Amino acid sequence: MRHILLIATSMLFSLAISYGQNIATIHNAKVENSEEYLNGNIFQKDLLLYIDMLGNTHPYYADSRHYAQLVKQGRKMYKECGKIADIGAFKVYLATFAASLNDGHTAISYWSRLDRLFPVRLVIDGNMPAIIDITSEEYKELLGKEVVGINGKSLKEILQKARTIVSADNDANFENMVKEYLMFTEFWALMGMSDEVMHLAFADGTAIDIEAIDKNELKPTQLQSNTAGRITAQRNVLFDYTIYDDEGICYMQFNQFADRLTHPQYPQLARFDEFIRNMMSEIEEKEIQTLVIDLQYNGGGNSQLGDVLLSWLHPHKETKRYGVDVRISELLYAYYPYYRKFTVGGEPLRLGELYDYIGFDHSKEYEIDYEAVQDPDNYIFNFDSSSIFNGNVIFIEGKNSFSSATLLLTLARDNGIGIIIGEPSGGKPSHYGDILYGTLPNTGTLVTVSHKRFIRPNRDLADREYIIPDVAIELNDKDRDLVWEWIVSNYGR
Repeated sequence: MRHILLIATSMLFSLAISYGQNIATIHNAKVENSEEYLNGNIFQKDLLLYIDMLGNTHPYYADSRHYAQLVKQGRKMYKECGKIADIGAFKVYLATFAASLNDGHTAISYWSRLDRLFPVRLVIDGNMPAIIDITSEEYKELLGKEVVGINGKSLKEILQKARTIVSADNDANFENMVKEYLMFTEFWALMGMSDEVMHLAFADGTAIDIEAIDKNELKPTQLQSNTAGRITAQRNVLFDYTIYDDEGICYMQFNQFADRLTHPQYPQLARFDEFIRNMMSEIEEKEIQTLVIDLQYNGGGNSQLGDVLLSWLHPHKETKRYGVDVRISELLYAYYPYYRKFTVGGEPLRLGELYDYIGFDHSKEYEIDYEAVQDPDNYIFNFDSSSIFNGNVIFIEGKNSFSSATLLLTLARDNGIGIIIGEPSGGKPSHYGDILYGTLPNTGTLVTVSHKRFIRPNRDLADREYIIPDVAIELNDKDRDLVWEWIVSNYGR
């Protein structure tokens, strides 16, 4: 087994938006000199700046009709913000609007404290939750029990309320995120419900009150559900692989699109391209006929890692690629100032315009020299067609498969690479993304916004909500590892 440790071992502490060292503060002199801004309260002022930033940054609003609707809605929201009395309520108000875009990358950070939480985590599949992780020995008997109500409300009611303030690409993506959010007392308070005691009612007629604990009391790995012993159980790795010689299967678990090149501050990490080259070499040496790539726990990262992997599964020069549209804005320039030098037809880029990335002059001129020695400071791709893996390729996906994981699955589907098994993806095949960050100056509210639109190679299917697996297999059966059983039964030696 070859494995690379995860940079972060748990999703629980990644809920607050990660902004890096310097976050751009959102300003616009025209807005800030307007009568509405000068006469507004702090919430109205920041609402005006947010609407202006969103309208001039997000690809959806490059359409003049959509932009006109936003301006009209902004006038109504300005009046509503005149009634808001505290920052928490303002954040929830903005979050409700951001969630209506159905874009998991455009969101409001409404978190102000993440130090109090409930030591239980649910798996949510439709409207049937069950407890999958707990952190206190006294609650051990609750593992796997079906929950029918929380704090006197049905899960359906709770999810309907949460859906209004959680930005998500689709329902699977929402369910994946909300199971983490429901651990935090602040999220329950945002929904206007009890935030220190969680009353759980179970299908067997029993009930229990679980009190909140401090974050420093949390021990996520102390107790786990019975999935821990499975081949496909989540591992504490960025990526790893195991060769099962008797079955003729290489199982690769790919949990995060990150490595030494994406995170140079962690020199102990391996390079993904070197990892893949080593894996493919061992596959060839041991005459392995089936490669399983498990993306069911992968929430994304740098999509270049997916391109590296695909170069070993399909000729690079023949691979159909995503279309990428880029919206030009002042916020984009704040993070990527080199865009100011880009041109189309020799002309500078125009603010607010949506451009096809391959239409940039420098993109048109760029061609890969497949014979040249590749730059070792960047990812090394496989350009040798004789080294392409010619065996069976199986991708496992689930509702956690999001962002770059969805991109990889979509490219595999649209290029006819292998098969996909499991459950529908958490991300849309064609979606908005590539986050820009900003701070609203009057309330300190942190926001994210997409500035790109990714369009799958098969544009006839661009409106699909999910990548639907070729073979539907339940990933969370409490007694059996159904997906591994299916793989061995159908592709084992």
